[in-house]
Parts: sequence; structure tokens; C-alpha cells
Amino acid sequence: MKKIIVLLILIAGFFAIQVPVHAQEQTAYAEPEFYRAVVIGEPIENPTTYEGPFGPALIRQEVPLRILHGPDTGTELTLDFDVKQSDLTHGRLKKSDQVIVGTQMIAQEKTYYISDIYRLNALWWLLGFFVVLILLLARSGGLRAILGLAISFGVIIWIVLPNIQNGGNTIMIAFLSTLLITTVSIFIAHGFRSRTTIAFVSTVCTILLSLGLSLFFTDIMHLFGLGSEEAFFLQGTDKTFNLRGILIAGIIIGTLGVLDDITTAQAAVVEELHLANPNFTAKELFKRGSSVGREHIISLVNTLILAYTGASLPLLLLFQIYERPTWLVLNSEIIMEEIVRMLIGSIALALAVPLTTYLAARYYARKKITVENK
Repeated sequence: MKKIIVLLILIAGFFAIQVPVHAQEQTAYAEPEFYRAVVIGEPIENPTTYEGPFGPALIRQEVPLRILHGPDTGTELTLDFDVKQSDLTHGRLKKSDQVIVGTQMIAQEKTYYISDIYRLNALWWLLGFFVVLILLLARSGGLRAILGLAISFGVIIWIVLPNIQNGGNTIMIAFLSTLLITTVSIFIAHGFRSRTTIAFVSTVCTILLSLGLSLFFTDIMHLFGLGSEEAFFLQGTDKTFNLRGILIAGIIIGTLGVLDDITTAQAAVVEELHLANPNFTAKELFKRGSSVGREHIISLVNTLILAYTGASLPLLLLFQIYERPTWLVLNSEIIMEEIVRMLIGSIALALAVPLTTYLAARYYARKKITVENK
């Protein structure tokens, strides 16, 4: 079994990487550069009615800065920072805050501007708390889970995104990379055990079904992947992207995140039932395992719906403000994409439970018969 798993990893990795690579076009302008900087004094605030790209800025701050890294390390300068109307309470810069300073060449002269607030320092604290908590609660299993998460993230960053950008088959890349993530993350996090293998097989089967549903419904509903601001910006680049393929890829990758949890848990439930009473038949194991599985379905479907609704809350508020009819809102591509994403994920979750339970029940019941025959 281990040889098969290694082979799957190699095959998935090979095919995910083997896509055509297009040469990067040389640009005639200098690419902007970005550096960290720290606010070295209290900013001076000036009321303004300046209309910025994201709405009116009621306050413009003159911010004294020192660049912390790069060729201009130690350089001190004063730059403007516009506080938007929605950020008047928490959006002001103050002494010791860190920001990102961008540079660009205008008429052969380097100019500086504040690109964004630097947030990574706070992120490391939050990430550290997460890692420590997982290690304390799950111990060695938590370490394996974090390693699997890191590998999954690496596959997306270093295989999925570059190969889509370089013109590969988006759907094929997403599916093979999903297979790679499934293989690596499940077995690293949960170990090489029979119930892990069952969860793996069930996950792959359900992902295939999700892919089929995604292809079918995005086609008959005429969804082209244009229902987001990000897709609009992708169209404005010098590359040609298969936006529908990106939409489908996002659906199956998002579905995988739910399936990993449900299939491993369900396979573990059936195994524990078998260990508690080895005399249970396949029918009895399936019946009792399904009883637990139904609770998983109820709780996780609710979680999915709330998660997607929470992510779309600003958009829903926008539709509410403009008082569009409900049917018109639901029919819009931007809302329909999220609904399809949510429903396909929920369908995959619902089908994964009986499939995993059936495979596990048949396996452990057959295992009992084999032991008795010996």
C-alpha cells in the first residue's frame, strides 16, 4: 500500500508540473519595489475632502518614516497617508507603527508612497498561538496535521498557481494537485492505517463527483467565473486565464477541505465500532456508523452555509442597500457562484458520509470473516 501511495504522489506531482511554460514578456517600465518602514514620530493630521480611489478621505496624515530594509535602509522621509471615512476610529497611523513603502520611477526620479500597513508581525503571533494550541491538544498528531497543512499550502503556492499562470489546463492542474494534497495530507496527518486508506479512497471518489457536478452546473447555468472583483482584475492582465476553470478549481479545492474532516472521522467511527464489538456485521456497522454520520452532516452543512454567508456579508449588505428584488439578487452571477460553491460542497459532504461508512463497514466486516476463517 505504501508503494501505491508513493506512486500516486509521484504521478500527481509529475502531471501537475508538466504544463507549458510561456516566456514572461519584458516590460518597458521598472517594476515597483516595496520595503518595510517604521513611523518615527507622531503624524500631523490635516482635514481634507480628497477623493481617493476607495472613497473620500476625511483626514490626510503627514507621516515621518524610516525605511527598515532594502537599498534605502535608514532613509528618513515624510509621506502622506489618507484615512478613509470608514477607518476614522482605527485607521490612523501613530508612532512606532510599521508600514509598507512602495517606490516607482516617474520621469527618471524615484518616488515613494505608503502602500499599506504592515500586518505580518501580528500574524506571526496569531500563527504561533495556533501552532502551540494544536500541539498541546493533539501532540504528535497535531504536529503531523501542521506538516500536512504546510505541504498542502506549498502545493497550492508552488504548483497550482504557477502552472495556472503559465497557461496549463486549469481543471486538470486543480484535480491532480487535489489528489496530491489528499494523498500527502491525509496519510501524514492520520498515519498509514486501514481507516486512513478508506478515507483516502472515499475522498478521491467524492472529489471526482464534485468535479462532475461543477462542470455540469457551471455549464447549464452559464457561469463563466466573472462573478468577483478578482476575476475582473485577472482579465486586465497581459495573460489569458480560463476563469471558468479557475471557478471550478476553487470549488473542488474548497470541497477537499471539508471532505478531509468528514471521511477520516467517519472511517474512524466505523473502526471503533468494529473494535468495540467484532461481531457486528457489515449491515450493523453501516447502520450504527450512519447514525453518527448524520450528526456530522447536520453540523457541517450548517457550518458551510454560515461560512459562505459570512464571507459574502458585505456583498449581501450592498444588495440590501440598493433594494434589488430577491430573485434578481439570487440570479446575479456573483451570488450564483457562491451558491453553487456552497451547494456542491454540501452535496459532496452528504455523499461522503454513506460512501465512507459503506466502504469501512464492508472492510471491517470482511476482516472479521477472514480472521475467523484462519
